[in-house]
Amino acid sequence: MTADATPSYLFVDEDPLQLSALRRLLRDLPGTKRLATSGEEALQLAEVEPPSVVVAAYILPGMDGLSLLAALKARTPGLLCGLHTTQLPSRDILPPDITVLLKPCPPERLRAFLTQGQAPTPK
Repeated sequence: MTADATPSYLFVDEDPLQLSALRRLLRDLPGTKRLATSGEEALQLAEVEPPSVVVAAYILPGMDGLSLLAALKARTPGLLCGLHTTQLPSRDILPPDITVLLKPCPPERLRAFLTQGQAPTPK
């Protein structure tokens, strides 16, 4: 994402309540925000408009969040990816270019990830 480009965010979670909470939390964040409840739906949305940032839950219907992020990264080099999960995946399956955002993710941490490209180091 270049400094002058409008960001495009894609949030993926099987729980509509989680997506509604994200929408409310980030309503003032500039850029396009799209929501999907499955990996397949997210891939379809990304086909129409490639996102610059994706935050996906680990548990999704049809495919897991890591598989979704890998498929999206293959289509869009430089894509910023976050995995929104309740448990830290094992290190052997977690690619180094995916940021883990543990649920419940503090709003300031999520915003920092979305706006600066990387989440701050937890203290």
